[in-house]
Amino acid sequence: MKHVNMNDILPVLNKYNVSAKTLVDHDNATIKNLFLSKGQAIPDHKVPMDVTFFILEGKGSITIDGETVKVKALDCVLCPPNTFMSVKADDDSTLSFLNIKTPGLKA
Repeated sequence: MKHVNMNDILPVLNKYNVSAKTLVDHDNATIKNLFLSKGQAIPDHKVPMDVTFFILEGKGSITIDGETVKVKALDCVLCPPNTFMSVKADDDSTLSFLNIKTPGLKA
């Protein structure tokens, strides 16, 4: 068993200059807590695995394959592999969410 508390994980800036904390990173899954400042965005990109977004706090929008949905705490959005996606925090809100990739980035 491994026990992790997000408060104990130091954030790092990812390639999109977004604060990220890695909770899990192995062949089966990669789970990160990403934190967007007010109005900050992750540009359109795609990855070769399923991506699940689980919103922890704040408000924003997620665009998948050209379709945009507004999100808030406890919302869950699924993105299939090799599909363009982007995320943006509302201008008046931060956005904290879990980004779950299956299989993991190490697969």
